[in-house]
Amino acid sequence: MSIFTPPWQLQETEPSNTNVSQWLTGTFMKLSTREQPRWNQSHIDTLFKAGCQKTINQTFNFAPGFNSFDYHFNLMQQPINMVTGYQREHRKSIFYIPSEGADPNTTDQYTRIVTHVNNAEGINEQYSKGCELAAISGLCLAQPYLDFTGDDPAQGNMRLKIWEYNSFVTDGYARNADFSDANLIWTQEYISRKEAQERFTGKQITAVPFNGAPQRYGNFYFLPENYNLTRTDLMIVSYVWYRWKRKKKRLYSPSRNQFFDFGGGEEQLDAILYNIPDFEVVEVDTPTWKLAVILNDQLMWQGVNPLGFDECPMVPIFWEYDPHIGDPNLYVRSLARTMRSPQFLMNRQIIISHEQKETTINSGWIRTIDAVANEDNLKKGLNGYDIVLNDGKIIGQDIQRIEPTTVPESDFALADRMSSLIFSTSGVNLENWSAQEDPKASTLTTLIKQAANLMVLQKYFDQWDYALKLIGSLELKIILNNWNAAKVGLILGEEPSEHFYSRIFAKYQVIVEEGLNTATQKNMQASQLLEINQIFGREVFPPSMIIKDMNLSGKGEALQFLKQQEEQQQAVAQEAQTISHAFEEAKLKELYSKAVANVASARERHGRAQSDLGLYEERISEIAQNNSLSLKHKADAMAKLVETIEKYGQIEAHLAMNKIQSLGVQQDMEEERAKIDAQRESMANDFVAQMLAGLPAQSQAM
Repeated sequence: MSIFTPPWQLQETEPSNTNVSQWLTGTFMKLSTREQPRWNQSHIDTLFKAGCQKTINQTFNFAPGFNSFDYHFNLMQQPINMVTGYQREHRKSIFYIPSEGADPNTTDQYTRIVTHVNNAEGINEQYSKGCELAAISGLCLAQPYLDFTGDDPAQGNMRLKIWEYNSFVTDGYARNADFSDANLIWTQEYISRKEAQERFTGKQITAVPFNGAPQRYGNFYFLPENYNLTRTDLMIVSYVWYRWKRKKKRLYSPSRNQFFDFGGGEEQLDAILYNIPDFEVVEVDTPTWKLAVILNDQLMWQGVNPLGFDECPMVPIFWEYDPHIGDPNLYVRSLARTMRSPQFLMNRQIIISHEQKETTINSGWIRTIDAVANEDNLKKGLNGYDIVLNDGKIIGQDIQRIEPTTVPESDFALADRMSSLIFSTSGVNLENWSAQEDPKASTLTTLIKQAANLMVLQKYFDQWDYALKLIGSLELKIILNNWNAAKVGLILGEEPSEHFYSRIFAKYQVIVEEGLNTATQKNMQASQLLEINQIFGREVFPPSMIIKDMNLSGKGEALQFLKQQEEQQQAVAQEAQTISHAFEEAKLKELYSKAVANVASARERHGRAQSDLGLYEERISEIAQNNSLSLKHKADAMAKLVETIEKYGQIEAHLAMNKIQSLGVQQDMEEERAKIDAQRESMANDFVAQMLAGLPAQSQAM
């Protein structure tokens, strides 16, 4: 619902065969209060863009001369054409990208089929037309639909219908940019009786053409058909879309506490319920849009959207849309609206200065009667004619030249000021867009100025990009609901993926984005890829990836040739890499063998060191034994000495005994020190051997 609920509720009644005429009349009366001022202002904007400002002239009662309404020096079309031309040059296409963890193959197929449809059916051009109409009149509607009158009457061809400002009325209180909260959208067009019979085959048409009342059903009085009173063979078709609710079967997961849509019929539903026990079928009230097709005042068809989706079927394309403004003349505004005042004042000033010049005698003579002898000479414009004065006549009194009237410079300055205001009010700076004031400006300088000027208009380009995304979302829904796998496979050249027709995948795992479309954009992207290669000094992007975006003749052959070259280069590089790996492996094995030989030598040296250590210990034990024998001999000698000395005194005997004991202790200490030195040397040799033995294992681990 709108934030401001209108003082009426369309949900109370629906059109039927008995009340359709009154229903249309009542609906138009409720909507026209806000929509008629929009029509009028958009009509004036369109006239200004076309080169006519008679409505403003009549409003200000400005009629300086005959056919003055035809004087219109149109400068406002240049800013409008620059903005719309930029959109066409940088036109974008629709891309579908997967969300986190989604299947990219399915989204690629979505992108390929929608891109093919948009290019083949001229939808990109239609969208640019909608952007241009939005800049001129403020608001238009884009409607993707299926046309069954083309080469595929079974499943239809995708089309994009642009409804101009004067061919629809809508809920002027809708706040959302996608009109999802609008209550009603009513479009209208004129067709002949023959076309009506072709459209409504099998229907008994009781409605008749206009006959004597060509405007009887023409509520949309700004449509051009209403101005041609002689076209009495036309009939009016009204497409009235209104919000409603319908019963819909959906899948409910109690464990997730979430609803899901499903495609296909009862067979697919049974398969889903059989394979996923967590799902159960429930019938819920779903917001939807219903359609009533009315021919003059005869209801021809009524029901839910025949294309199979419940979203709003129209995508608004606008310049300025501010439904919160209470004045119905201002809630929709165009780019042309900002330039109307300076355009009118500039024309007014030019016309006034021109008439001021024309209504003044700017040539001739002021003279008295009989001032000159030959009056015809005064009318000559060439040199060589003499003007003879009669007797008694004086130059300056009886005759003098009329000097041309000079228009004040301030008038020209004011006209120039008004012309510059046209660009200032529109936000389009001509110098920044084209660098006309500085013809020597570099390309980089011009691009920087253009980018700075585009910041003023970035809002409007973003709005148009958002509208393009909405169109892409509706196109995908139409394809999934109406085209079977056979047609999709014929367009793609391959079978649709297993997730192609999954409603859950299309809703939760697909993001609609805009991408490059025009040849200019693709050439620019190719230039940027080349610059990236130059910046990094290496081939970041291969030639086949760059040339695919260039606008070249024979691009397919060039791509094939480049891909063959790249494959050959990859094969050569792979072979060189294989040889390099083999060479490095051989060098590594050689290093391993050297390390093993070194370890063996070290172990051999360690074994010799151990044997030498055993001999060293044996020699030490022999020395100790010899020392013991020597000590024994010394002890015996000392004992004898003691016996000898004992005979001579007690003190000398004790001194001799202490000396013998100290010699034994000193001998023991020397033996222990020798053993410790031998043990330390053995441990050092073991450590060195372990270090050498660990080198190959560490190298292999590295």
